[in-house]
Amino acid sequence: MSAAWALLAFVMTLAGGWFAFRYQRSLHAIMAFSAGMLIGVAFLDLIPEVVAKSQSESIPIRSLTLTIIGGFLAIFLLEKLTIIHSEKSHDEPGHHHNVGLVGAIGLSFHSFLDGLAIGVGFQAGREVGFIVLMAVLAHDFADGLNTVTFMLATRNNRWRTLTLLIVNATAPVAGALFANVIRIEPRAVAFQLAFFAGFLLYLGASDLLPHGHERPRFALIFSTLAGLGTSGAVVYALAKVQ
Repeated sequence: MSAAWALLAFVMTLAGGWFAFRYQRSLHAIMAFSAGMLIGVAFLDLIPEVVAKSQSESIPIRSLTLTIIGGFLAIFLLEKLTIIHSEKSHDEPGHHHNVGLVGAIGLSFHSFLDGLAIGVGFQAGREVGFIVLMAVLAHDFADGLNTVTFMLATRNNRWRTLTLLIVNATAPVAGALFANVIRIEPRAVAFQLAFFAGFLLYLGASDLLPHGHERPRFALIFSTLAGLGTSGAVVYALAKVQ
């Protein structure tokens, strides 16, 4: 089931890439909205779910909070050790960079984790799965934007850009399929949810939110708050349905 939903991530990544090819004015607003969405999902749904799992599975809460930090640090190190994100915001006009194999693999693994998060979310419960899916879709749209914008800014041709975009879009589906193949014990789900809470927090706070600070306009502040409000509304609505 989660793999089928992950196909939406494939579509959203391609849609983000297409948007970046065609439009430029709204890029920062979309990333600010996505940042608010990811931060909201992490704080309003995943972390409370981790606390509930801690109680139901008798897991020390400190072990799970350390796992949240581990997820945050893992994606931080992944981005710093690969080219496409670490140099994205530091390019000077006319400066040439080539995204090599390491950068492409790092970006693909980054997207693979998105799909794995969807799979783990659905294993934790349908409500958690849909909320994680919503956050991943927002992030993958922004990721498609980032991929194309960075590749074109660093003088890569359109075919190379499109190839990396397709690889990036396919990776979440592979991650969700992998989550379906492996059997995850309930205690392990708690740790994996904690890891992905840290993962989403990093993506929202460090990877996307800084775009809202590049041009401190009211529209970007509103977009961030709108993303946060949307995640809160969805979490509340799904909780009411249960």
